Amino acid sequence: MAELEGRVIAVHSSYCLVWTGGETIRCSLRGRLRHISAQVAAGDLVRVRRRDGENLIEEVLPRKNYLIRPPVANVDLVVVVTAVTHPPIDLTYIDRILVHLESQDIEAVVCLNKADIEDPQEVRRLRDIYRKAGYDVVITSALSGEGISELVGKMRGQNVVLAGASGVGKSKILSAITQEDISTGRLSKIRRGRHTTKGVTLYAAQGGAFIADTPGFSRLRIVECEPPNLGYYYREMTDLVPLCHFPRCLHKTEESCAVREALLEGKIAPERYETYLRLLDECLEREKYKYE
Repeated sequence: MAELEGRVIAVHSSYCLVWTGGETIRCSLRGRLRHISAQVAAGDLVRVRRRDGENLIEEVLPRKNYLIRPPVANVDLVVVVTAVTHPPIDLTYIDRILVHLESQDIEAVVCLNKADIEDPQEVRRLRDIYRKAGYDVVITSALSGEGISELVGKMRGQNVVLAGASGVGKSKILSAITQEDISTGRLSKIRRGRHTTKGVTLYAAQGGAFIADTPGFSRLRIVECEPPNLGYYYREMTDLVPLCHFPRCLHKTEESCAVREALLEGKIAPERYETYLRLLDECLEREKYKYE
């Protein structure tokens, strides 16, 4: 068998599943790779060769990025999923994820799910906040199918992670896209089996996309950056930060601050500025104890 290149879609305790352009094959890790299996993750691109009736991963190719939580390599797009009232939306949590992604130069789409049970006016208000910030926003209902085709179109040909709080409907969105019954109970049962899955599983979807199964960002911390640099991770502030009078402006109380001026002019949504201040306080607090 000639050498193949493929994408790891699941890492188990004793083997990996690799998608090789149309089929999934079971592969063992060869030699030294067997001893560093913890470093192989879903999303990794690998070279595979068949020897003595066994598929062997010969090499893990260089990664363009890697998310620690959830452990996924080579991420092209993160879809940040939220509901509005079921459960209540947490804008600070959403922006924490977005800041983390901006720091790693990973593209993001905001998905407002459960449109079938939410107030349309409030959904549109939140949509406008994130569109003004520079993000694509898709309004969906995993139950009615609203917006699912649009979301699939944005995922086409990409390695995708669904992120969001528990209960916002990530599993249902994934099921609607893949036409598979993907539920927390089913996944937990698989993971308790003999060959326990380490990390996440990627599912092949329409248009050549791969989508990670409902990983959690529940313990995600603010990106570790100096407080004056946080503004660079808010898209609507990036071009304004260098225009401030003070080189290390925190955009909090300083005079001649381009960010605060844009806020007063309505160019920055107050909700986004409020989450910026909350995350800035976290950065300042961490700086206080940095060397202790």
